[in-house]
Amino acid sequence: MAEATVEFAIETLSSLVQEVKLLGNAREEVESIKSELESIRSCLRDADAKAVAEEEGRNNDSVKTWVKQLKEEAYHIEDVLDEYILKKAQLSHGSGFLGVLCKISRLVKKLKLHHEVATAIQDIKSSLDDIKQRRQNFNFRDEGSSSGTGGVIPHDSRVGPIFIEDSEIVGIESSKHKLIDLLVNGKSNLSMIAMVGEGGLGKTTLAAKIYDNDVVKKHFDSRAWITIGKEYMKKDLLKKIKQEVHCQTGYPSVEIEDTEETNLMTALRTLLKDKCYMVVFDDVWKDDFWEDVNYALLDNKKGSRVMLTTRYMTIAHSVPFVNVHELEHLPSNKAWELFCRKAFGFNMSCPTELEKLSHEILAKCGGLPLAIVAVGGILSNKNKVVFEWQKLLGGLGSKLGSDPHLRSCNRVLSEGYYDLPHHLKSCLLYFALFPQGFEIKFGRLIRLWIAEGFVQYSKNYSLEQVAEDYLTELIDRSLVQVSRRKVSGRGRTCKVHDLMHEILLKKTNELGFYRDLSEENLSHKTRRISVNKGTNDALERIKDSKIRSICFFNVDKLPRSFMSTVFANFKLLKILDFEDCPVEYLPDGVGKLFHLHYLSLRRTNIKEFPKSIGMLINLETLDLKYSFVVELPVEIKNLKKLRCLILYRRDGFITKIHKGLGVLTNLNNLEVVKANFKVLEELKQLRLLRRLGIKLGNRDLKDLFVIVENMENVESLAVESKSEEEILDISSVASPPECLRSLFLKGNIKKLPFWIFELKKLINIELFYAGTTDNDPISALQGLPNLLRLIINMRYCDEKLHLKEGWFPKLEALYLENFGGLKWMMIDKGSMPNLKEFRIGPCPLLKEVPIGIEHLTYLKRLVFMMMLKEIYWMMKGENGEKLTKHIPEVSVSCKEAFGKGFYYNTRYLSSLSCEDFQ
Repeated sequence: MAEATVEFAIETLSSLVQEVKLLGNAREEVESIKSELESIRSCLRDADAKAVAEEEGRNNDSVKTWVKQLKEEAYHIEDVLDEYILKKAQLSHGSGFLGVLCKISRLVKKLKLHHEVATAIQDIKSSLDDIKQRRQNFNFRDEGSSSGTGGVIPHDSRVGPIFIEDSEIVGIESSKHKLIDLLVNGKSNLSMIAMVGEGGLGKTTLAAKIYDNDVVKKHFDSRAWITIGKEYMKKDLLKKIKQEVHCQTGYPSVEIEDTEETNLMTALRTLLKDKCYMVVFDDVWKDDFWEDVNYALLDNKKGSRVMLTTRYMTIAHSVPFVNVHELEHLPSNKAWELFCRKAFGFNMSCPTELEKLSHEILAKCGGLPLAIVAVGGILSNKNKVVFEWQKLLGGLGSKLGSDPHLRSCNRVLSEGYYDLPHHLKSCLLYFALFPQGFEIKFGRLIRLWIAEGFVQYSKNYSLEQVAEDYLTELIDRSLVQVSRRKVSGRGRTCKVHDLMHEILLKKTNELGFYRDLSEENLSHKTRRISVNKGTNDALERIKDSKIRSICFFNVDKLPRSFMSTVFANFKLLKILDFEDCPVEYLPDGVGKLFHLHYLSLRRTNIKEFPKSIGMLINLETLDLKYSFVVELPVEIKNLKKLRCLILYRRDGFITKIHKGLGVLTNLNNLEVVKANFKVLEELKQLRLLRRLGIKLGNRDLKDLFVIVENMENVESLAVESKSEEEILDISSVASPPECLRSLFLKGNIKKLPFWIFELKKLINIELFYAGTTDNDPISALQGLPNLLRLIINMRYCDEKLHLKEGWFPKLEALYLENFGGLKWMMIDKGSMPNLKEFRIGPCPLLKEVPIGIEHLTYLKRLVFMMMLKEIYWMMKGENGEKLTKHIPEVSVSCKEAFGKGFYYNTRYLSSLSCEDFQ
């Protein structure tokens, strides 16, 4: 658990040794501390495993205390170094150093600072010596040693699921039948099936029921079930497979002599040569697992099958020609059925007075069968009264590690965390900062990870790309759930399971990684806090602590005294995330936060910035999206490390930015700036941009595209004209780089540029027409081979729209907005064959459902926007509901006060009478 903390301390020490000249022999002491930490780090995975065993009562040694002391010393190192760097910077940037006396004063202060840090380093070295000495008592195994179990939690979680009775299983029948069909039917070649899902979803249970199915038993000559786990020896695995096959074929079980891997493979292939065989590999953890068994399992063209269960999507995809079956959480009706069986028994139903509480408890389980069974087991032994149910709901998190029913659930969910490398542990723990069930945007999370220093530098990839790989790995490991996806398939928002969130909260408390400000026993040693719903005097209680991060959620009011306390007392802050917080102003003291890397004022009420913002020379992210900031001070040019600058204003205007933008050469995200000739000249220096949003006049358009053409990394480009009247002539400008994936154009666009059809990687286009156009954009764009999302907004359109066969072969989302003149729409069979979402409106003249909409067989969502009255008559028509009955979600949207959106099911509208509707 202390791995990430120690690693961060090592990296900070490395940076200090390279960049700071310490007085006397302090530099040597720093290098000595770094070496000690590297030595200790090598055993931390084993220390974590032993600490977990201690938690579960399997030994009485105080490993957990040792890990905690090491973690606190690593934090102490970070504090000493950060305070030293801060004070040194204050001396360097202080004013009034003119004259001999000032120079002498400055020198004295530096000598005192060097003495302080040298003394602190000596104290740290002494503490580490004690920690190292106590380490000998625990006989830790170094990381990389071939013996032992490393970070494995020593338990067998596979036995129970294998022997669950059929009567206790809910919601697997469809998956069971589908997988049995794949096993016993199909081609004669050897084929592989991978069952993927997070711990507790029932992969082992489902595999066991398939393995013991009578149809499967009858079909295969030989079957073998092998439980893999986190650690195994390849030779032992091959022996185990051979032994299982021997038993299944009626041969007597014999002790296999130790032999070479090649001989074992040859013997196994000979044994399987004439058999239609099935092998199940349960609970696979290693990425290179398939390489270990591949050559032992020959393809004898007899319809043999291999099935494996794993939490990792990467393992599934490492198997060639694999059929991946991704297990899903139980739907609400099946989850309720299983819950009631476990909590009330087969022949009993939930009492009326407990229904609401039962559904709240069930929501915590998040459709995870293991959790539902465990929680239901606890409730089955409790009195069926409201008080007992409320007590469990409030204390479910604390019971995870203590209650016998939940202990197994805790282990299974924790396994994935303990298997992570140190850098991913920190990234996963970060989800605890957000409220339970909170859907976090990918971009926000990635920027926060970078600001925290969790993301390792790479020569070949940007920090954002590395961080996105981290998040992808957590998703592939089934530890993080994707809540919403973009049409490209890339995630938009994510979260963790509610019970995983409880586990992470517990671990962050133990580590001092994070605490909620509302907690009564708030530790001074915590590194990160969140303010959820309200503020109180808790900030006063921790004002002398070394807080690095503050995030705000659901806060209705933020007193000025609170803001003053933050900027006056937390000098080591790296993260200030005010998103959706009612912040009215930033005090001038913000400039004193030398270590600040991330400042978000997204959707706040702030209108102006103090000039001291220019002192934040370590700032990497400045997010002002949907704030009211009119103008950035000229001092913004001092922020040379800035990577992300987002300037959308809530009132639709563009935040003014002064000359000097060109020095921010680390920017990879700039949205949105108002351009003139001077701004365009400075854009030439920003060669690392990946996302660019710009508002400009037509005369500057050609210059912009000449500049963009040389931006090799740009993936997203948004161009908007300064006024609706001015023609945005894009047809003759230079083409952007071929790597462009997203294009946004808004203005009086007369003709689409020729190069738009040559952008083979383009997956998203948004066109907002301010006036009439010389061409039909839909027919012009229909041939783009990889287009997944198309949004077109045009007031002046033809009365008829005909989407023909073969158009938009990969399109998944189509939005036709504000088609004021549209009266009739027809969709041919074979048009948009992969469309999943279709939004249309407002179209006040459209009086009937688009003809041919029944051909869109993959359509999941159909939304008529701002067309309540028109849709009412459509649904009342003879074929209204008949034509759309194959679409799972058909609705109409509207907006009320404050821009809040509402969606109504069209069946609700069609049930009203004309008088009711009016």
